[in-house]
Amino acid sequence: MPQMYLKHFAKHVARRKYELKVRRLDKINEPFPVTPTGIAAETGYYWGISAEGVPHHAVEELFTSLEGHTETVLKVLLSDPDWALTPHWPLRPDQRHVLAWWMAAQILRTTRQRKRLTHLQTEAPDITGLPQEVHTLAQNNPHLRYIVENIVTLALILEARPWALGFSDMCLLTSDTPIAIWNRPDDEDQLRAAALSDILLPLDPHRFLFLPGPATRGTDRRKHVDHLMHAEGAIGFALVEVAYDVADQFVIHHPEHDPWKHWKPNSPGQPKPWDGQTHSAPQYILEYGVFPPSQNIERRWTVEHPPPRSPAVSHP
Repeated sequence: MPQMYLKHFAKHVARRKYELKVRRLDKINEPFPVTPTGIAAETGYYWGISAEGVPHHAVEELFTSLEGHTETVLKVLLSDPDWALTPHWPLRPDQRHVLAWWMAAQILRTTRQRKRLTHLQTEAPDITGLPQEVHTLAQNNPHLRYIVENIVTLALILEARPWALGFSDMCLLTSDTPIAIWNRPDDEDQLRAAALSDILLPLDPHRFLFLPGPATRGTDRRKHVDHLMHAEGAIGFALVEVAYDVADQFVIHHPEHDPWKHWKPNSPGQPKPWDGQTHSAPQYILEYGVFPPSQNIERRWTVEHPPPRSPAVSHP
């Protein structure tokens, strides 16, 4: 996972030192601390082999380039000194283009995506004749080929859709599947799923991008263009649930913004056929109001939490 993205969910504990909390799905109530460099790092995961049998890092280099440009855009979204929702919204076309490409990469690159593709593969490629040192790299090729074949079209689909920049009263989490395609996370046609579904990308413990699908936009013309969103009450809980349900192996949250203080998973998540899971997939419907562009939320609420309400006291 991109370290620059994970840092937005991390606590800055010392110079160049950040701390996250991670919960593995099989031990969900046993969170443990980790640094952004110490989670989801697997050498060679995006390495491939050319048609001539030569190992290459081309996809990994593409991701690195995208992350460098995207970090600048995320600073625009998240670093305003006064407001939680940047006054520089909507993004400029060039910024939107960069972020759409990065989002497309996050949808395509995950371990969940690779497992889905492997599970759907009817015939395994014959790699028995390859030298042992390139055997593992060859196994990556179907996933890398899938990324290369789809990333341009997927980025264009995302770029063309209306985006909502949102603030959540509820603390958010992210996972090893950082972008949730609602109701169709494992659809065989991921391009179609991305065109028709609601899409959620948590940005930090209280801010997110939400791309409403055609059904959610409905006839509300304000949702047919970029807009702002305030996830209050049950909506914030729903966002956490959706983000949790698509995780492959673990979820991640800020040490001081822990969703488990107010929330517990109440579904088995999106089924993983490659792991033998056959339960029904949870389905989501979201209704929300557009946040007035003339209003905003103070930045301090991205780091502070309102004190708990005192119980009402009756007087004789």
